[in-house]
Amino acid sequence: MISRRRLLQSGLSLAALPWWAQAASDSALKTATGPDWAPWTAPTPPLVLPDLSGREQKLSAWRGNVVIVSFWATWCDPCRDEIPLMSAMAKRHREEGLRLIAVNVGEALGKVTTFLAKWPVAGTVLHDRNSAVSKKWEAIGLPANYLVDRGGSIRYWHLGELDWKSDRVGGVVTRMLRT
Repeated sequence: MISRRRLLQSGLSLAALPWWAQAASDSALKTATGPDWAPWTAPTPPLVLPDLSGREQKLSAWRGNVVIVSFWATWCDPCRDEIPLMSAMAKRHREEGLRLIAVNVGEALGKVTTFLAKWPVAGTVLHDRNSAVSKKWEAIGLPANYLVDRGGSIRYWHLGELDWKSDRVGGVVTRMLRT
């Protein structure tokens, strides 16, 4: 169960929506900020970003796997809480084809690497320095998480903190791994 404090923090990060946030409908946003995954109904936007070594990475490189794409920032308390839980899930289901892509949004590389020394990610970390990709993915609040199927299409998304220990949240991931 997510604490009241976490819900408030997530809500505050969603409250100051930028001008480009109007791409997602009000009903889609309401569903995506609920307690569970929401269906994604739009085409999958491109995801091409550098990793922390500066090498360009594309979402298509993970085809054949189920991928959690998580947009996060070092200042985001719910993000910091989710990273170890998502990492544990990615490790637990690695043999079944689960991968984690953690996309840092809008921060300096030094700040990201310092953060990762304390909170490592069991996956690939990408750097969206100018927030261009997060905008295309409608990540209008942080954390913003997406489940991508083995064919490379987003199936589910969620804005704000997810309860990664919940059977409902984890069940969606494991069902996708079995299809």
